[in-house]
Amino acid sequence: MAYLAGALAPLRPLRIADVGANPIVASAYDALVRQGLAQVWGFEPHPVAAAALRDQAPENVKVIEQAIGAPGRAVFNAYPASEMSSLFKLSRRSIGYLGHFRRHLDSEEEVDVTLDSLDAVADVPMIDCLKVDAQGAELSVIEGARQKLVQAVAVVAEMRFYRLYDGEPEMHELDRALRGQGFVLHRFIAPKARMLGNSQAHRLNRRAVGSQLIDGDAVYIRNLEDRAAVSDEQLAHLALLADAMFGSRDLALWCLDELAARGALPGKVAAKYVDKLPAALKAEGAKA
Repeated sequence: MAYLAGALAPLRPLRIADVGANPIVASAYDALVRQGLAQVWGFEPHPVAAAALRDQAPENVKVIEQAIGAPGRAVFNAYPASEMSSLFKLSRRSIGYLGHFRRHLDSEEEVDVTLDSLDAVADVPMIDCLKVDAQGAELSVIEGARQKLVQAVAVVAEMRFYRLYDGEPEMHELDRALRGQGFVLHRFIAPKARMLGNSQAHRLNRRAVGSQLIDGDAVYIRNLEDRAAVSDEQLAHLALLADAMFGSRDLALWCLDELAARGALPGKVAAKYVDKLPAALKAEGAKA
């Protein structure tokens, strides 16, 4: 990452909006923030949680105490386990089938909130990357960020593979919305699966046997098929994100090759980048 940043300089810091920013310190973009390569606008609507985030956030991370979604009044279901809190209520039918999350049922506190679209937040400029983990509200966040995302090169959204909440959008709706804004699915990061409830559960290794996909982060990137439609700066930012946030070294190299083909970067940068990769990522016996 440090080599890429130097090779691509001068390059303005990445602009990242994070809806559902708790935690910030252990976030996927933490390395970029620590190296001063990214500015982050993180949204946390709960006053206590927002204050805690501000206390630990570095100076290039701005915590905004605001709820993002489809504009207007809404009811927020605040569960004691904050990671389960959502604009939607947990589905009794889904949980009955899965055999997990039962302890959260009927534990929510209903809180009236006012939602704003990301496009309506004047403090946030045009962004390069949107990260959103909103427990079912990802679709409304993305649909309300059309202007902020015009020049963005990536969206990282939690995608639900099996419904947990009543009324939450399905994965094909999220996929359609992102494709409609010019993004394509690139990869999944850390998909989570659970073991279905069964009579022999006490005899099984739950992590090894669990097969039912629940959710995971879906990485969407700007469609690169029309290379002329992507600027040098967009390619440079995507290369950094690919390396530091997605772990997609082949995508980083694709961007470096394209920049070299345009004369915007020396051709040797791609080879030097591979020189610095861990040995486990290189072909056996490969030479520079």
